[in-house]
Amino acid sequence: MLTLYGILDSKNERRKVMNTTRRWLTHLSAFFFVLFMAFGLTSYADDGMKVHFLNVGQADSTLITCGDHAMLIDAGKNDDKEPILNYIQNKAGLTHLDYMIGTHPHEDHIGSMDSVIEAVSVDTVMLPNVTANTRTFQDVLTAIDEKGLSITVPEVGETYSLGSASFTILGPVSDYGDNLNDWSIALKITYGNTSFIFTGDAEADAEADMLGTGLDLSADVYQVGHHGSRTSSSSALLDAISPRYAVISCGAGNDYGHPHQETLDALSARNIEVYRTDLLGTIVAATDGNSISFSTAFGSGSSGSSSENQSSSSSTAVISDDGQYGQDNSASSSDVTVHITKTGEKYHSAGCQYLKKSDIEVTLSEAKARGLTPCSRCNPPQ
Repeated sequence: MLTLYGILDSKNERRKVMNTTRRWLTHLSAFFFVLFMAFGLTSYADDGMKVHFLNVGQADSTLITCGDHAMLIDAGKNDDKEPILNYIQNKAGLTHLDYMIGTHPHEDHIGSMDSVIEAVSVDTVMLPNVTANTRTFQDVLTAIDEKGLSITVPEVGETYSLGSASFTILGPVSDYGDNLNDWSIALKITYGNTSFIFTGDAEADAEADMLGTGLDLSADVYQVGHHGSRTSSSSALLDAISPRYAVISCGAGNDYGHPHQETLDALSARNIEVYRTDLLGTIVAATDGNSISFSTAFGSGSSGSSSENQSSSSSTAVISDDGQYGQDNSASSSDVTVHITKTGEKYHSAGCQYLKKSDIEVTLSEAKARGLTPCSRCNPPQ
């Protein structure tokens, strides 16, 4: 009997241990389930993603932040160094960028890229597989080299992460020769159920190639290609993207007439809500993964429209050197960059076919002071 009682006591003790273990396992399972629900199913439950369309006049620069991660797409003109860095470092409070992307080597897109690389730490620098014989482009290469960085040439279809967001490369798809606009790195960034698409200055041929890849081009927000030029934003591309919102980065009263009325009409015909930096200053789109809200220098929730009245406005909010917003009613010829050759008598727009052998960047006022006249083929600023 003692032996039997001993056995029974032993079994009872084992039952107690097993019951206690089951209770702990139940508690642990519940604990990990809560963690999974908090961080697994809602993997983008951070501070959300913000897309800052910086007002850099007739140029492009877009800062994207997602939690502790950030990337800059383009860096405005050469003289945009101070306002861009002030926004990145002071307004956004950043000292590090995961990615610095120069969509293509035109001065209005990579002008201050060297300054950004020098001022903040950068993990990855992306450029298309094309070069430009300009001092601006050489300055960028020098900054990359001096920081011990290398250039990543992204391939179409590749996907990269930015915190809880991810972006897929859409272009350039092919070799576009001397047309630097079509060499633009295009990408779609997705956060939760929301997405944004950027095509740089890609024009009709490059857009058609993107459509031919079979990649999903649909997006909620479209940064209108080439500052709203009629050479971009084809009907086929707009239909494929089918955006709810469009953002146009351009300068007030610019010499190119951007955005062109044809583009505004195409956006209006599709009931796409338009925001413009020349009318609203820096525009910030914030998403929680399901919805998107906009705020501008003049308040939240206001938007531009594609009406002809708006396109004729001559006042815009710009970022001043101290990060504040002010008014700029005109663009002087000393601020506009044109291109000349060593021996030619004309000045040109970037990408002109006459710049194949020689391409020197000067201001419009300098070109006029030399007695140069505008090229009739590329129709540069006048």
